[in-house]
Amino acid sequence: MKSSVQFFLLLLLLPAVFTSCKNSNSESEKSLLIYDLKELPRQTTLKLSDLSVKDIQYLPLETTEESVIPGIRKIIRADNYFLVQAFSDIFMFRYDGSFVTKIGIVGRGPNEFTVAHDIDIDQENGNIYLIDGWQQKFLVYSGNGEFIRTFHYPVRSAVNFRIIQDGILCYNLNTMGDVETSYILLDTTGQIIKSFPNKYPWTRTLPTLAFQNENIFFRYNDRLLTKTVYCDTLYVFRNKDFEPYSIIDIGDRRITPEVRTGSEAEFIMKHYINPMNLFEFADYLYYEFFVPLNEKPEGLSVIASKDGSYKVLFDPEKDLINDIDGGPVIWPKAAWDDNTVVSWTEAMKLKTLVASENFRNCKPEFPEKKKELESLAAGLKEEDNPVLILIRFK
Repeated sequence: MKSSVQFFLLLLLLPAVFTSCKNSNSESEKSLLIYDLKELPRQTTLKLSDLSVKDIQYLPLETTEESVIPGIRKIIRADNYFLVQAFSDIFMFRYDGSFVTKIGIVGRGPNEFTVAHDIDIDQENGNIYLIDGWQQKFLVYSGNGEFIRTFHYPVRSAVNFRIIQDGILCYNLNTMGDVETSYILLDTTGQIIKSFPNKYPWTRTLPTLAFQNENIFFRYNDRLLTKTVYCDTLYVFRNKDFEPYSIIDIGDRRITPEVRTGSEAEFIMKHYINPMNLFEFADYLYYEFFVPLNEKPEGLSVIASKDGSYKVLFDPEKDLINDIDGGPVIWPKAAWDDNTVVSWTEAMKLKTLVASENFRNCKPEFPEKKKELESLAAGLKEEDNPVLILIRFK
């Protein structure tokens, strides 16, 4: 999180002319909820109890020869299972943490993939969709992990996507300056329903940057929301179109296409915010980003309430203190559901923490949860898979 290498994926790209993304002055947009981050609050620590936590639960992921997880990139849920993505390794687990199967085969065969740019689950039938943007194809698997079929994708690009009622909404990352269509809405056979032209066309002329999270999708309250790096506005996608939803106003630290075109990489890293994660839970918004501080990019997060009464800036690696059971510091990773945040920790780190003097002496809000955590840690092996942490809010 602290590394400037993680801040941007550096590529040798050539710049050109962009059109900037500006927020509309329409009446509908004037009434949007605005999170004002033009001036960031002072960095501090906070406690889980500050956020009205209802419960905390730990879910060890079963470790087998087939399910060794080198690191978690993403977690996606279905009714009867959930998926853990570790780069191109995708594992299926039941809700008791037991391992079911591994999804797909890495390779260049017709039913294989070279890289899993993104995955999602069709909540209506439990089928799993995976996209390999370099091979320009989707692969579809059943809810049991069995391969079903594949279909063509029209653009060669790194892609992120989500399955919605209207079909499959895809975003093409413009890392080479040659993407003409930013969003494509497909049906589940690969037929284009609707295309959305790229608002930021550019031609390569000088070395520049590509962004690790040019577009972020997340779900909240049965809606799919999206935000791009160039625009302060979040949009909800419904009725086959984008509608303004809310605004994260970061003022002149928003990266514009003009800045990307005309500035060196070092200048951008020292002057602009780069989004890394974004989601909503309970009555809060979580926004994680790299922000230029002390002549280098620092990884920080904001949790802000929707009524404007609460806004805190903190380091997600160390500043969200678990005073509920005395367990590990919480780094929010995603919304498990609308009122639950998921995080995770390594088994060895959890065992080391529980064996520490600080843990033995701590007096958490829920003492009975501390005892449960002690029992859990005693049953873990140091080489076990990560342990998921589910934090439920009132």
